[in-house]
Amino acid sequence: MVARTSRTASACFAALLLAACGGTTSSGGTTSASNYTGKTLQLGAVISLNGPGAVYGLQQKNGLNLAVDEINSGGGVNGAKIALDIEDDGSQQQQGAQVFQTEIQAKQVYGIIGPTLSNTAIAAHPVANSLKTPVIAPSNTGNGIVGQCPYPCDYIFRDSLGEATAIPDNVKTAAGKYHPRTAVLFYANDDKFSTDGSKIFQQAFADNGITIPSGGVLQFSKTEASFKEYVTTALSKNADIWAISSLGGIPAKVMIEARAQGYKGPFLGGNGFNTYQVSQQAGDAGKAAESGSAYYVGTDTPTNKTFVTAYKARFKDPQGNPQLPDQIAAQAYTAVKIFAAAAKDAKLTFSDLPGDRTRLRDALARVSIDSPLGAFSFSPQHDVHQTVYVTEMDGKGGFNLVNTYPAK
Repeated sequence: MVARTSRTASACFAALLLAACGGTTSSGGTTSASNYTGKTLQLGAVISLNGPGAVYGLQQKNGLNLAVDEINSGGGVNGAKIALDIEDDGSQQQQGAQVFQTEIQAKQVYGIIGPTLSNTAIAAHPVANSLKTPVIAPSNTGNGIVGQCPYPCDYIFRDSLGEATAIPDNVKTAAGKYHPRTAVLFYANDDKFSTDGSKIFQQAFADNGITIPSGGVLQFSKTEASFKEYVTTALSKNADIWAISSLGGIPAKVMIEARAQGYKGPFLGGNGFNTYQVSQQAGDAGKAAESGSAYYVGTDTPTNKTFVTAYKARFKDPQGNPQLPDQIAAQAYTAVKIFAAAAKDAKLTFSDLPGDRTRLRDALARVSIDSPLGAFSFSPQHDVHQTVYVTEMDGKGGFNLVNTYPAK
């Protein structure tokens, strides 16, 4: 069950970039790092439960709630209970920014997990950073999310594997497996995640000696309904391999149409591939469709096996069958665990919210935990530092492991 906390903060609904409620530093000693008993660590989660990102949002919600319940049932964070408020951003930039503001100013969260989409993050993350509230991005894999951002982002972290890392490893694996000489590329030109991915694919193809023929980069809107003409054009290029940089149900639509028109070659994709819902939508048409991933469900580590067992026991499909966690669920689950680990180390006061947010931010940079994603820590740029798993759709709604690359 999602815990919600309601707090009066009528003075806090000022302009978007005003300082967070709580004022300047309050008096009061620091609570012992080993004893937060009786306190509540209020966190927010802003994810896509409607719109194009909804294919990922439900898995995120599952992972978030599972982690919170495990932590609280295990004694909490140094005795403090986590209260998590999950809100929908509708896959929209403006809504995402508004909900971030509400979480910070009205609900007075210590930190936020979200949003689901990179396209929403570029509007929501500046709000959190200006209000000095730490964020863990659980699925924002576009460029400029952390590190070198187009806006200040020193309070922003991510536990989602960036496309700049995942796509080159994916293309490298495919180049060694298929030895392609030419490629075509599909991408949505009105979405940050997709456009960033298209640029990374083009560079990765060039780095591996793979040529895109004239007219072989096919742009479309993420609202496109039919891909018949795009696929017909792609077939005319006689390319050895096809790449798709898009999210939601688009990759599956392209693959199904491509098979219907006779394309028999391999597909490459980005993080938009990495959820069971997309694999299920693609079905047999997506068999062997390959992507770089932050997670593989079959990883044989005690932490991951425990996570998978707990997830299957709690979440069932409409027929009552146990569900497997995907990358999206694993990253959301891990984000909660990261916040909990940081809070244990942060020497929170629970009386100085602005100061505690900064203490929590500083502690996030020091986190090093074992997670379903593997051994996890943040780079100096607040990016992930972990194993890359290259996976492929199995044609039955799941994934198989193709290759792994150690953390860079």
